Amino acid sequence: MTDTDAGGQLRNVLHKRNDVLEALADRACTKPELIDIVEKSRSTIDRSVDDLKDVDCIECRDGKYHPTTKGRLALAEHAEYTAITGSLDDAGEILNHLPSDCAIPSTFLNDVTIHPANPHVPGAALDKRNELLRASERMVGLAPTALCSYPETLVEVVHNQPTTIEIVIQDAVFRSLSDVRGGQIESLVEHEQIQFYVVENSLPYALWVMEQPDETYVGITVYENGGVQGVLINDTDEAVSWGKNVYQQYRERVGGHDDSNEDDISVVN
Repeated sequence: MTDTDAGGQLRNVLHKRNDVLEALADRACTKPELIDIVEKSRSTIDRSVDDLKDVDCIECRDGKYHPTTKGRLALAEHAEYTAITGSLDDAGEILNHLPSDCAIPSTFLNDVTIHPANPHVPGAALDKRNELLRASERMVGLAPTALCSYPETLVEVVHNQPTTIEIVIQDAVFRSLSDVRGGQIESLVEHEQIQFYVVENSLPYALWVMEQPDETYVGITVYENGGVQGVLINDTDEAVSWGKNVYQQYRERVGGHDDSNEDDISVVN
């Protein structure tokens, strides 16, 4: 059997027999106990046990079946794969509004919460994001696009609470907002709690990280055709770390001011 065939057999067995392996992960069982726990026939349990033994995921000791180290690791990987593909399925309609070359890792999608736009009230998808912002001490983000209501939200936040905000924003977006919401943008630019970094180069997506006293959130606001399509939010350590790293990469490009991009970057303060 080739390595590829072995991997394929393991994947197939995990797909069909993961319920039995999950039962054994909690405690060692005899076959009669597995029949009661999994609630399947004796013949099905016999086949499940044989299949899991064939791929070295379980072993029999003292008349009971136990998961092997390989079995526990395989079960954990299968559970993560199932969770991520489930999130992809749920978030797919929103994600497909992003360019196909956007780099979004599985760490962001694992345990992501999804806030789709309501066709009748699309702006309601932003309610959770705005709620988190109002409770945050600091927010950083990338703004490749924005709704006209964006400056109004920021004005409300910085005028009513000590939240500090850093935004790397595309030049065309900043100019458009200045044309439409000039007074609000001028107020924000002059405010000591907020800093805009205007770039001509494109940004991948509307990413933000919000830091609260006891929790940090990372999110992506998805826009298309001038409207919000949905918001994806995660608060796991892995997702937050990814979001901070992405923001920092773009922020450091702004701070570098090397000769190759000095003309493409300006700091508005």
